[in-house]
Amino acid sequence: MAQDCYVKTAYIALRNVDGSVMQNVPLYVKTSELNKNGTTDNQEQIMRRIAEIMIRRYEKQISDYMTDLKTKTS
Repeated sequence: MAQDCYVKTAYIALRNVDGSVMQNVPLYVKTSELNKNGTTDNQEQIMRRIAEIMIRRYEKQISDYMTDLKTKTS
């Protein structure tokens, strides 16, 4: 049976219950197989998926901001 390892894949920000932001929280992924570089083959796929989600979220935020600016100046 392979031993499970945890690989740090990103740093994220979390919002506390009181609304304050907790920055630089490490995000770990459970893995059981490491390659010669000390990472997993799935790690890159996971990082790409996280990046896709973040990009979509930021695109929506920018779009909403630009729409809001247009309505304020009209």
